[in-house]
Amino acid sequence: MLNLDLIKSVLITAVASGIVTTMLVQKIKAHINTKKYIILISFIVSLIIGTLFSLSFSDLNLIYSMWTGLFSFIEADMLYQLFEDKIFTRFSDMDNVITIERPDDV
Repeated sequence: MLNLDLIKSVLITAVASGIVTTMLVQKIKAHINTKKYIILISFIVSLIIGTLFSLSFSDLNLIYSMWTGLFSFIEADMLYQLFEDKIFTRFSDMDNVITIERPDDV
């Protein structure tokens, strides 16, 4: 049986790290004259940044963090939208929204 909560965690972390990875790859592309190695560089940067991002900002272990890096390379946002109707609840479909209020004296 699939662990859907784990898949959600990996994909959500990959979406966040994908933003950082995309910006970094764009900066690297500006300094590379040949387009021959762009895909390889993009893969390596995605794997490294995605893994480090996941290890730093989530409770995923190394193997799942490496999956995060791979998913950030293959466009995690696209994967998230693909699975949104199947395993995720859309924000617009949520009826019970929990509001956390901060006390005024803080």
